[in-house]
Amino acid sequence: MSAQRASANRLQVHRTARWWSLDPPQGVPVCGTLFVLHGYGQLAEYFIRKFQPHANLGWQVIAPEGAHRFYLEGTEGRVGASWMTKEERHSDVEDYVRFLDRIRLEIQPSTTSILLGFSQGVATAIRWATLGHGGGASWSGLIAHSGVIPPDLAAMNATLQTAPNLHLITGSLDPYIRDEGARFDTAERAWLDAGGKPSNLIHHSFDGGHEIDPKTISDILSTFDA
Repeated sequence: MSAQRASANRLQVHRTARWWSLDPPQGVPVCGTLFVLHGYGQLAEYFIRKFQPHANLGWQVIAPEGAHRFYLEGTEGRVGASWMTKEERHSDVEDYVRFLDRIRLEIQPSTTSILLGFSQGVATAIRWATLGHGGGASWSGLIAHSGVIPPDLAAMNATLQTAPNLHLITGSLDPYIRDEGARFDTAERAWLDAGGKPSNLIHHSFDGGHEIDPKTISDILSTFDA
């Protein structure tokens, strides 16, 4: 008698998620809200510190944290987080879109809302912008920093047709990018395939590696009015 194959079962549950925030210093008027999504293996608590210069300029910074926390080396020591893996990816996408939408509803951000993703957080940010409440039209601007536009948007019935400008930031010394020009070409194809307007795609380069570049971000944020 042959053994039966095990069947997969799923159950939705409530769980506790967290995010971190930075407010502008007292006396500095709020000029907008900047949502920042961390990369693989990072924690929001430390990732948000990279945006202190932008908080000082008047930006309210919100840093949600991916639900998948793990030890970075072995079974103890430093902990990191990620947004998803290839396993149960569609369920994970649905879960983090609901989580991120809930945060946005909870804090009631400024009318000028910018969404930035770094590394793995880029794909998360783009999926949230297209699948989340209000879609791309609900954002003032998108920033894809050192990451890729996910190629699965069309398959998920997601579209970038109503998305605002997308600013692509790439470091010239980023070890994950062999050819900076090819990186931009690939991103442009993914953007167009998902319905994004060619005129809404803006490229930025900086001299550096796989790291946050505060100056380029500041230059981009300075183009938005409250």
